[in-house]
Amino acid sequence: MTPLPTPRAVLFDLDFTLLEPGDLFFAEGYRRTGEKFGLDLDVARWPEAEGAAYRAVEERRRQFGNAHDDGTYDAIALAVITALGGGDREKVQVCAEAVIAEWARCENFTLYADVVPCLARLRAAGIRMALVSNTNRDLAKVLDHFALREYVTIAVASCEIGLSKPAPEIFAAALDGLGVPASRAAMVGDSLSDDVRGALECGFAAAVLLDRSGRPSRHDPTIRSLVELPALLGL
Repeated sequence: MTPLPTPRAVLFDLDFTLLEPGDLFFAEGYRRTGEKFGLDLDVARWPEAEGAAYRAVEERRRQFGNAHDDGTYDAIALAVITALGGGDREKVQVCAEAVIAEWARCENFTLYADVVPCLARLRAAGIRMALVSNTNRDLAKVLDHFALREYVTIAVASCEIGLSKPAPEIFAAALDGLGVPASRAAMVGDSLSDDVRGALECGFAAAVLLDRSGRPSRHDPTIRSLVELPALLGL
């Protein structure tokens, strides 16, 4: 890939970009949680569950637009559990509540191995960094738990400003905190619509799609690991 102009700031998405969810939030984890509540969930139906989760998010977005929606996590968990074969509505509900409670715990996530080396390289080059996340979690706790404060200047959550990516206001809040204009900033995230298109529509100099799956990409530039980011930014 041709190196991009080196930005003054880089904004990062959080989940699936810097943070890797633990196995509680995948097929076997859902099966174990369901078992606690008397549900016999079928892990072989996980592809169906992923599709159901995607449709649930799209439906919530149609209803609420870019407004922050506290009900998104509930909708995802309910859709996944139902698609895995959860039938009893009361049991499905309490199982979903248990999954959502675990999503709020930093202990159920890890930093991808490529995160700290990448952030350290950007910091050494004098690049300022921020987090921008569609979440109702306390990002201050996330920064502390994962020792990210030495790299990240500001973290903006959609629940704080009432708007989610790709709304321009959430990107603007991070840029204001960094004191850097969009024209001198780059965005990195795993969502083509929320992270990449959202940032480009705000006038960012660049928006990089991080796709760890290795699937064919519809966007250039796409990277498969944050190991690739410094060179892409001309560092």
